[in-house]
Order: sequence, then C-alpha cells, then structure tokens
Amino acid sequence: MKIPLRFQITEFDCGTIALQNAISYLYDRENVPAELVRAISIYTVNCYDEKGNISESGNSRIIMDKMTAWVDEFVNKYNFGLSCKRQLGACLDFADIKKCVENNGCALVKTYSNNQNQFVIVTKIDENFVYLWDSYYIGETYYDMERKITIIFNKPFHYNRQVAISRFKEISTKDYALGPMEYRECLLFNKR
Repeated sequence: MKIPLRFQITEFDCGTIALQNAISYLYDRENVPAELVRAISIYTVNCYDEKGNISESGNSRIIMDKMTAWVDEFVNKYNFGLSCKRQLGACLDFADIKKCVENNGCALVKTYSNNQNQFVIVTKIDENFVYLWDSYYIGETYYDMERKITIIFNKPFHYNRQVAISRFKEISTKDYALGPMEYRECLLFNKR
C-alpha cells in the first residue's frame, strides 16, 4: 500500500524526511525494510549549530555520503531492489536527474528555501517544470507572488511544488534553485 509523503516535524529534519519520502515514493509500505527506516532515522540528523546543540542544523554532506554507502551495502546484502547514486558539485547533471525520474525513480536534491539548505525529492519533470516534494509545510498562498513556483496540495503521493526548470537550474540561493555549483548535492534513487 502506498502512503502519502510526509512533512518534517522540526526546522532541521528535511534530509531525514526526504530520505524516508524517497523510499515511500518508490515502495509500498509493506515492502520497506524496518532496518532501512531505522538507519535513516538514527544516522541522518548529525550536525551541530554554533551553540553546540546537536541536530539543530540538519544534515552534513558527510552523513549523506555515508548514508549512500550504507544504502548500497544494505541493498546488496539483502538483495533489496534499489540503487543509489550520488552526484556533487559540477558533476550534478540535470539530464541525469531527468533520466532517473523518467525511469520511475526519484532524486533527493539539495535546494534552497529562504536562503537555507532544503532537501527535497524530485518525482516528475516535464518540458517546463520540475515537480518535487518539499517536506517543509507552508500555506497554500505562500508563493502567490512568485511566477516560477506553484504550491500543489492535491498530489500527496507525488509532489507538492511545481518549479520552473529555469529556477531549478539557477546558481542562486533563491527558493528551489540548485545553487552555486560547488555546493550542489543529489542522490539518485532507482528500483532495480
């Protein structure tokens, strides 16, 4: 049984929820191994803020790298049909994201929201727009004055934002832009 994609419960768990949503998007609930959910929950929120508080700054690049390696090891050990490929910086290729999504996969991508990092999952791309799930809940009218972003509330199993491809590809830190090349980050998930 498919379940709706989830929203984050704090200001800091977008990476954790994005990983869980990627798995939920690809698999029915009864086919998701508990060990995979446990690992995502335990290991992902690992940063410290400037005051030394754990989990107040979300996920580090190192933990996303370790989670990718852990997922690869897990799927190989238990023959769980999932592949996970990581792209960083200038190596992040929009064409690879599109290909992944078109092959019934999804891409966990670091974008921006209010000039802060925000992990989202891309589930659909057409000729003009990227469709993604952002786990940060906002009101329906939040982007009414923004022509490149639309909030969508009637696709809870697939996406809740429609973003112009031109915005998504920007090197700025505007909402839902990939941002500066050196800081780009993406995990490509496909069922195998």
